[in-house]
Amino acid sequence: MTSTRNLEIANIPPYFRCPISFNLMKDPVSLCTGITYDRVSIQRWFDNGNTTCPATMQQVHSRDLTPNHTLRRLIQEWSVKNLSQELGIVERIPTPKQPADLLQVHHMLQDITDGYMRLENLQRLHGLARDSEKNRRCMLEAGAVPVLASVIAGAAADASSSHSCHHLDHVKLAAAGPPAAGSTELDQIYKLEIMSEVVTGCVEEALATLALLPMDDEKTRKSLTGPTQLEQMNWFLTNGCCSSRDSRVYAACLLANLVEQDVEFKSAIASQPLLLEGLVSLLKEEAATAGVSRSCNNNNNNNRGSAAAAARAGAIASLKCFAAICLARKIRVKAIDAGVAPALVDTLMLQVQPSSEELQLENESVTELAVCVLDLICACAEGRAAVCDRVEAITALVKIVLRQSKLATEHALAALWAICRSTADSHMQLEAVRAGLFTKLLVLVQSDHGPRTKAIASHLLRLLQNTGRQNSLECLIFKPL
Repeated sequence: MTSTRNLEIANIPPYFRCPISFNLMKDPVSLCTGITYDRVSIQRWFDNGNTTCPATMQQVHSRDLTPNHTLRRLIQEWSVKNLSQELGIVERIPTPKQPADLLQVHHMLQDITDGYMRLENLQRLHGLARDSEKNRRCMLEAGAVPVLASVIAGAAADASSSHSCHHLDHVKLAAAGPPAAGSTELDQIYKLEIMSEVVTGCVEEALATLALLPMDDEKTRKSLTGPTQLEQMNWFLTNGCCSSRDSRVYAACLLANLVEQDVEFKSAIASQPLLLEGLVSLLKEEAATAGVSRSCNNNNNNNRGSAAAAARAGAIASLKCFAAICLARKIRVKAIDAGVAPALVDTLMLQVQPSSEELQLENESVTELAVCVLDLICACAEGRAAVCDRVEAITALVKIVLRQSKLATEHALAALWAICRSTADSHMQLEAVRAGLFTKLLVLVQSDHGPRTKAIASHLLRLLQNTGRQNSLECLIFKPL
């Protein structure tokens, strides 16, 4: 089968191959030099700073990429004729999506500003942002950030000022009894519900699009990191828009995107205790949602799966924020006061539970981020005290060692070392040994892990050996890995 596969790959016509990647072109585009390339390959060539045509090495006076529809149709026909379900070599090539046009994006932004088909245009912008990096850069060039920020600002102002009024209207209408069909009261209820749905949709699309846009430009970040904008993010993260969890998740994703690029913004986030509590609540929701999803795994409920995916995205965004802001001790203490330590322990306890291989891959990023933040938290006395209140945290950290990625193992060991060497009594050390840490440390010091991991393992081995001598060696049970 291998020889047949190589033969079929070799039989791809050379003029169907991209001159850069030598792979079958899926979206052939032509340069001003007349040479055709696959769009992904030539775009990457230009993004790397090159200014020439790769095949002719001529300087290109224009980077415009013209779709080669004729060649694409020929490749499409050839692909269909040579489709092999058994070998799976050549798949049918879907019609590629055209990249965003600057003028088109300008028109959409103007329509959003004018309030014309606002939700529909926001949805189109979100779709373009998801499609490619080039689209996202095009949106930045067109001035999308101020327009999207104004959508969020308007919704936040309306929601915070009129939320109580809307609630009061509903109470009054409910107290008046069931309205008759066709009555003005019933029309008012419908209008309120439709308005809330439209506002929610607009905010979600605006937040989701902003969370996708690159924030490496200082001017772009400044339009989103001012005190007013931070208060708006605080409101959406703690309240949501019309009780929408998606708006809270998107707000956290945007914060994570900003905090990774802007050092000053970290201190600004730490000055908002409610915002930190909102991030912690997203972390708690992921643990609760994932627990329900696992317990009901046999039902194969799509709604539950999508809810778990949304909760996981919120948790990852929350953990990214904490990983960035907890580098400073003062901020670390504020995060601990907000309740991040028990939330992290609950998250890790859930991650180390037996699960399918697919679920383990999905949760690997959550585990790495959670144990990284826990490592930072354990660097201060307040964090260690909060973690030691939950003895099961030691068991979870020991289970992560050698069962997760090397990065997760390193952070788990660092957290265990901080806890074990700082506790006044040997209770935590004995708990770690009972959980099987001693055996894993013996393996680690002879493994191919990094020097920091092996050094921490050696320190822990000496510490646990002393603890074992002081408390009898019966506790040093060699458990299987």
